Amino acid sequence: MNPFFRTSLVSAALAGSLTAQTAPKPAAPAHEHAPVALDQFVTSATPFKRNQVDLAQSATVLAGRSLLLKQQPTLGATLAGETGISDSYFGPGASRPIVRGLDGERVRILENGLALLDASANSPDHAVAVEPFLVDRIEAVRGPAALLYGNAAVGGVVNVISHRIETELHDERVRGGAEGRHATGSGETARGGVLDVRLFGSRDHAVVLHVDAFRREAGDINIPGPAESLRLRRAEIAEARAAGKPAPVFEGGTLPNSGLDAEGMASGLSWVTRNGFLGISRSGFNTDYGVPGHAHEGEDEGGVRIRLRQRRNELQGEWRAPRATDLVQGVRLKFGRGDYRHTEVEPDGAIGTVFTNRGHDGRAELLHGGGTGWSGAVGVQSGRNRFTADGEEAFLPNSTSRTEALFAFEELARGAVTWQAGGRVERAQIAADGRRARSEMTFSGALGAVWRVAPEWTLALSATQTRRAPNAQELFADGPHAGTQAYEIGDDDLGTERSTGLEVSLRRRVGDVTGAVSVFTNRFAGYIFEQPTGLVAVEHKGGWKFVDEHNPEAADHGGLPVFRTVQRAANFWGFEVEALWHLHEAPGSQFDVRFTADFVRAKEGGRPLPRLPEARAGVGLLWASVAWTFGVDYLHAFPQRQVAAHETNSDGYRLLGANVSRALKFGAVEAEAFLRATNLADREARPHTSFLKELAPLPGRSVTAGVRFSF
Repeated sequence: MNPFFRTSLVSAALAGSLTAQTAPKPAAPAHEHAPVALDQFVTSATPFKRNQVDLAQSATVLAGRSLLLKQQPTLGATLAGETGISDSYFGPGASRPIVRGLDGERVRILENGLALLDASANSPDHAVAVEPFLVDRIEAVRGPAALLYGNAAVGGVVNVISHRIETELHDERVRGGAEGRHATGSGETARGGVLDVRLFGSRDHAVVLHVDAFRREAGDINIPGPAESLRLRRAEIAEARAAGKPAPVFEGGTLPNSGLDAEGMASGLSWVTRNGFLGISRSGFNTDYGVPGHAHEGEDEGGVRIRLRQRRNELQGEWRAPRATDLVQGVRLKFGRGDYRHTEVEPDGAIGTVFTNRGHDGRAELLHGGGTGWSGAVGVQSGRNRFTADGEEAFLPNSTSRTEALFAFEELARGAVTWQAGGRVERAQIAADGRRARSEMTFSGALGAVWRVAPEWTLALSATQTRRAPNAQELFADGPHAGTQAYEIGDDDLGTERSTGLEVSLRRRVGDVTGAVSVFTNRFAGYIFEQPTGLVAVEHKGGWKFVDEHNPEAADHGGLPVFRTVQRAANFWGFEVEALWHLHEAPGSQFDVRFTADFVRAKEGGRPLPRLPEARAGVGLLWASVAWTFGVDYLHAFPQRQVAAHETNSDGYRLLGANVSRALKFGAVEAEAFLRATNLADREARPHTSFLKELAPLPGRSVTAGVRFSF
């Protein structure tokens, strides 16, 4: 084990802390922590903390028990069951959130409001450089969220919030916890811990030290049958027979080369007062995971593995005005610097391609208000990163990207209506080795209204216009891309991508039935995506040449289909439903039924866009008492027949899960033991959004047992 992590794990163990959660909360009946629709506070959509029902845009929050029971090794898999969110599943080690059918850089993934600075947006087999095990909460804002975080965030923002820098003054001298879990489906074992120590201070200020660490180990996952789909197995059998060869043997039960090892640690030091804080933190994350999908090729030597390493430093500070009537309500500063590197290791141990991303992201906000019902913020943001790729599969040139932005957000409450508006001006510069530099100025603006139609009903409307400059991959890609199994060609003449988004949401926060119904549309002018050319790239004299896809040479040499980046007019639209029916609620218990559904369609020129999420509907039952909770959930994914060129239809699938937990208290120590079962019926599931849908299904039946302590 890396000494960097060994030291942190020993420190956490000596402190008696091994958990994924930080400061414990006062004891409360278990049913008070049950998921309640639209009753969570969100910090990622506006400069101020707001309840979900008071936002112009739809949002999802995972925290506490909900996060505990849904946590997976990757961020995408953790969020994949949430309304309007799917994932780009590339095995257990790599999965990125897809929001309302939009992915890549159109969904901004942040840690504590700052850019991750990884390479997950460049390829689906690249992992997101953050582990859900050591986070306090995950906030996902659906729909255009470009005002605060960047004009590229057309699809939404996913903000992973950790507790490494203390932001509030607490009386406890020591706080912490411990968690361990084991899963049968992959033999996964995970453990981790956190400790907050108040080193010195008084009633009005304190210095707080934070340390945390975790480790996760998992083998190849269990799957219901062969890794290859029935369609692929039939095609390979027919091909073998046509060539006069014996039919291939397809083994099942496990997904080859799907194991992973991950470890991380962090430390932070904060100066906290009643009116603000200033703190620094340093964190590290390592993971080594297999890239599945090659079992059908007979690669007995194990397949490609990716070794990822990231180091991250953060500085955060905030000053809050002592009086609510002050014109200046506060000042907020954030700065993060990341050093990312991942190495692709070939089956024989040789180094294939090395990707690095080094840079920083910083922002400053001035919060103001003081008037009746009026508040807002103005801010600046600046970022820079240097991305490099070196090796056989370096289909991107080395590049440097810079952004500078000025943004503003204002909120005005007048009677039953709260208006929310803002704008962002951003300058984006890209300079790639051997290519001409690009510099573009873009503007995004939004207007929203939240109308309390009645005490229990709220109607939210939002309209957003965004302008997104093309990124380095869209401009400069030229070469074979192993993650997508395609030869990709960019276009350095691409223009700005423009979009207009509209959303209407009807919400009910109190009553026997609570929840929301949302409809949305997003129209693009100059939508950027990869389109098949009808050509195939085959290796020729140490290079590549392009032949027609029907040319026998394409099949004989195992060529790669050629995709070219293009711009077209496109339209996304869909709806989402979340409803919670409170069948029984008493001081000591409650019983709820939860219903969810989501649907998205996207077309350009009457043709579906690639890898659209399938329509889904789900139902769940939850019973909770002071000490016990029981839950059952069922998800039905419908077949996807709306497919782009070079795609195949996807069958529907059904997933059944269940969970039970028990809350315990031992003096000052609170504990929660839990069991979670996923895919209880052991059904084959192949999401249409996955590049590996024909080669790697979702995990089969698995039972996770764990316990969490906090003190």
